[in-house]
Amino acid sequence: MKWTWTHSLWAFLLYASINLLFILKYGLRITSLGTTIVACGLYVATITGVLWVINEYMKRPRKSIVYALIGIVIAGLVMLQLHFDPYALKVDRWSAIHNFLRNLLNGEYPYAAQTHLGGYGSPFPVWQILHLPFYLLGNVGLSFIFFMLLFTDAIRRIASLRDATVAFLLLILSPAFLYEVSVRSDLISNFLLCATILMHLHHYKMTLEKNWVLIAIICGLMMSTRLSIAIPFIVYYFYDYLRCHQTRIQIIFPCLAILIFALTFLPFILWNGKMLFFFEYNPFVLQTRQGLWIDYILIMAICMVASVWLKSRWHYYMLTSAICLLTLVAVTFVSNMYIYDCWSELFDSRFDITYFNMALPFAIAALACKEELQT
Repeated sequence: MKWTWTHSLWAFLLYASINLLFILKYGLRITSLGTTIVACGLYVATITGVLWVINEYMKRPRKSIVYALIGIVIAGLVMLQLHFDPYALKVDRWSAIHNFLRNLLNGEYPYAAQTHLGGYGSPFPVWQILHLPFYLLGNVGLSFIFFMLLFTDAIRRIASLRDATVAFLLLILSPAFLYEVSVRSDLISNFLLCATILMHLHHYKMTLEKNWVLIAIICGLMMSTRLSIAIPFIVYYFYDYLRCHQTRIQIIFPCLAILIFALTFLPFILWNGKMLFFFEYNPFVLQTRQGLWIDYILIMAICMVASVWLKSRWHYYMLTSAICLLTLVAVTFVSNMYIYDCWSELFDSRFDITYFNMALPFAIAALACKEELQT
């Protein structure tokens, strides 16, 4: 089935919805409902206009202009980030990583580190260690530069410079992404990396039949960042797993992925296994405490069915991954509304709508890439 304007419209609606929800929540905190609605309308008009101009007039962008734009924008984003005192922020994702690495380098148990708001870190070991270079630079929030460039460069390499430019513009025109940068959050960076890896796996035709060891290792390592990373990988590889003709691979593949995942925790188990597994706020608890177990079972079932239905259509993988990630957050929110009996409090502080940002990289990839990715 050919990718049509209807599918692009769905990708646009996902992208716009995430950002409009963000504008509504935080706009209502600083201005009236009427002004916020006007801001939402202007935002949709702006994005629509930008995409129309690009589609009509930017067929083959010049590399020098694009690279200069990227450099200027990144410098501006760094200045924006440095403008805010991280210790004054009410978001502690940055200090969950910073304080973890500080403890690690000081010989103290990393998962005992509290954030600057008194909480504990939920990211798993691989994601923490990936931020070590940025910690040594003095700001773990700078990781957004690396993962943002990885994502756009992946689209440039396996699609086109034009599509990469569109993806870059969609990122910087996203209030949700700008918020992530401002508060030094690592959440969207995690999924920029996930989308980048899946694009490369698709580009190099990595299948379970031929490359199951490498894919299992990648899955295990990526699971050791955040558990929700599993969703895009299930969407992409579950059908491939089912049609694999070798029963041996179907058995060993998940076992190897789980083994790799477990090995990333081994140093921390040997260091203080009791703290890792039985502490009230250990990372496993923190990453699974939202919603009900039935929510996760439902999402996994949806991902598996979608994977079988999609088969090998690249754009649909991106679009469906975005939908599944949005569904995960939405279902979790509904469960929490049921548990706490707070049906009218979506914009309450207990519902962190920035979790919807997990879907942004996939919605952007589906919207930016007009043609099937080269293989």
